[in-house]
Amino acid sequence: MKIIAMGAAIAAVSTGSAFAGVANEFGTLTDGYGEEISFDAGSGNSNTDFVYRNHSNGDGYLTMGLSTQFYYSSANGPVTNNGVDTFYAGAGADQSGNASASAGAGRWGFKWSVTFSDDLDGIGVPEDYFMALRIEGPSGGSWGSLDMAYSSELIGYPGTASNYANQNVWVPSYDFMQVDSANQGAVPGAWSGLGYDFDALGTYTISIAVWDNTAGNMDEVGTLAMNVEVVPGVGGLAALGGLGLVGRRRRR
Repeated sequence: MKIIAMGAAIAAVSTGSAFAGVANEFGTLTDGYGEEISFDAGSGNSNTDFVYRNHSNGDGYLTMGLSTQFYYSSANGPVTNNGVDTFYAGAGADQSGNASASAGAGRWGFKWSVTFSDDLDGIGVPEDYFMALRIEGPSGGSWGSLDMAYSSELIGYPGTASNYANQNVWVPSYDFMQVDSANQGAVPGAWSGLGYDFDALGTYTISIAVWDNTAGNMDEVGTLAMNVEVVPGVGGLAALGGLGLVGRRRRR
C-alpha cells in the first residue's frame, strides 16, 4: 500500500456548498432515492453496517459512508456496533493466517464509500470530487488531514498512489500511516504518525471530508466520522454486549 500524495496545490477557493445534508443514518448503504448502494472494493466486503449520510444538490445525491469490519477472516471477529456511529473490535494481532495480510495488522479494518446517484445514470463514482482522510488513535497519534490542501480526486477502486478510490478498505497498520507529515512532504505538525499498536486499547476516530469541484470551486460537501473502540478481545466484546452497548442496529 502506498501513501496518497499529499500537499498538492489547489488554486480554487471554496465558496460554500450547494449540497444540503441530512442527519446520519445507519445500516445498509442506501442513496437518497432509496436505492441500495453496492460496495465494490474487493471481495467479501459488505455494504451493511455503515454510518452514512446523503447530501442533495438538486441534481442527485452524494452519499458518504464509513464502516468497520473484521480483517480478512471471522477468526478476527466479531466486530459489533452501537447502531449509531461507534464500532467495537478486539485487540490483538491478526488471526486470519492470510498470506496477503499487512505486517503488524490487528483484527479490524475500516472502509469508506463515496458515491453519486442521479435519476438518469444511477449510482457511480463521483466525477470531479475530492476526498481527504484522517485517523486519530488512542495514543494521541494521527495520520492525514481534513484540510482541503491534502485532498485528492476520487477515482474508481482500487485508486492509485495519488488518488483515493471512492470505495476502499484499509487497516491502520500500514507503514505510511506511522510516518509524520514532515517526512511525507507535508506541512510539519499536520499529523504526527499514528503509532499503531494492535494491542493498544482505546478509541480510534476516522473521518473523511468531501469537496465538489464540478464547477472548479472546490465547494465543501461535508464531513463524516466514526469511532472504533478497541477492547480486550472477545471477552471485552461479550461484556459490552451484556451491557446492551453493541448490536443495536437501525436500518432503513
